Amino acid sequence: MALAAPSTLATTAGETVVEMGGTAADAAIVMALVSMCTEPGVCAPGSGGYLTVDPPQGPAVVIDGYMAVPGVGFEGESIAESVTMKYGGGVTTLVGAGSIAVPGSFAALSAASERFGRTPWVELLRLVADVVEGGFPLSQACFTYLIDSGPLIFSQDPACRDALFIGDRVKETGDWVVFEDLAGTLRLIGEQGAATFYRGDLAKEIVVDLEERGSALTADDLAGYEPEIRHPLESEISGWDVVANPPPAVGGVAILDALSQVDRSNNPLDHEIWKDALVGAFRHRREYERHGGEEGMHRLLASAGLKSPSTISVSAVDDEGMAVAATFSAGYGSGVVPRGTGLLMNNSLGEIELVPGGEESLLPGERMMSNMAPTTVRSGGDVVAIGSPGADRITSALAITLIRFLLAGDSLEDAIEHPRLHPERVSPVAIAAERGIELHGPEFRWYEEPHMFFGGVNSAGLIGDRLIAHADSRRVGSAVVV
Repeated sequence: MALAAPSTLATTAGETVVEMGGTAADAAIVMALVSMCTEPGVCAPGSGGYLTVDPPQGPAVVIDGYMAVPGVGFEGESIAESVTMKYGGGVTTLVGAGSIAVPGSFAALSAASERFGRTPWVELLRLVADVVEGGFPLSQACFTYLIDSGPLIFSQDPACRDALFIGDRVKETGDWVVFEDLAGTLRLIGEQGAATFYRGDLAKEIVVDLEERGSALTADDLAGYEPEIRHPLESEISGWDVVANPPPAVGGVAILDALSQVDRSNNPLDHEIWKDALVGAFRHRREYERHGGEEGMHRLLASAGLKSPSTISVSAVDDEGMAVAATFSAGYGSGVVPRGTGLLMNNSLGEIELVPGGEESLLPGERMMSNMAPTTVRSGGDVVAIGSPGADRITSALAITLIRFLLAGDSLEDAIEHPRLHPERVSPVAIAAERGIELHGPEFRWYEEPHMFFGGVNSAGLIGDRLIAHADSRRVGSAVVV
């Protein structure tokens, strides 16, 4: 089996699942959970996301476990705080209990286990609990994020502060991190099933604590949450069947929009065409954000020539040809851990860029918008699972990687490591780019070296009879073939 994830902690856990006889879905589940729990700030177990599962026989599916809008039966006033941090060139977001949306990760992963797994759920969760029990070293990616966000977001909640700070300073790379109660909570979810997080005693404890702190999350929100099995977007690019995340997420459509524009051009390796295609895809995305709903969805799909059908990413492909790409996000993090659980929670209501109509435009229970785009590509017996973290840079990171892999014929490793560009603004156009992109102009902001700003693509594949995996050097990830 080929495995790629943000850390060796995650891929080692994935290897253990392989030794237990697990499928690619089992390995992806464990790697995703380990990453959520051991990448504080970058992600969190109180998160949401998607798994794109492409089996060797039968149709591919997307399991939607993204965050939903809370507030069913809520009559109070939620409390959130606006903060502005230097990370990513300057980000304003809402944090605190009032920024927490309904988490979907446990529901989605449980659904994947039931449908595509072979290793019992209780064993998968026990393995993750064993990894986090006693603590883990803070990763470089976490430190890079927490040095800006830590004092503003993660210093108020006692459980966060104890785990992530030494005195008044954020812990550094390699320092030991322990979230009390986390291992016990994971074992409980394993023994009682994911339902305990949504409808059991654990759910009651979470709601009572968060309500006291100003959250709009109610017992009805959790009890009513279900993962959704969606038909993926599918497109044929240069002989490869590309399977991507469908609306209401925007990431998959934007990637296929850019890919189709480049594929139809007379020179798909021209960086000017890449720039125009990505700028065009982001313009179409803005149309979707403005119009919203069914009208906006159809406009965005039509722009890509299709029909309807901060973040961690893991990829797994087994020798039978099952490919799983999974991406999960907790936003910028709420900085809140419900007492006695060890579970860091998301701040997805506070991701202002993903709520273009403002919080008042959201209806309790509806899925929120997302950039995430776990993707698979298949041609005959060859198959690749691929994904990336990086907010809206997910689109440009995956589009450029797939252009190089599908259209230029690069190896998976070379495609992932190729220099990238990203439209930071479409009117007027402003582009961030790494050196090696052969374009110049006043609209460009240059990075002299490859940088984690441009995502952290990881991928696993089966090409011919050879399993392959690669993790982007822009972030400290891990890739193994078992």
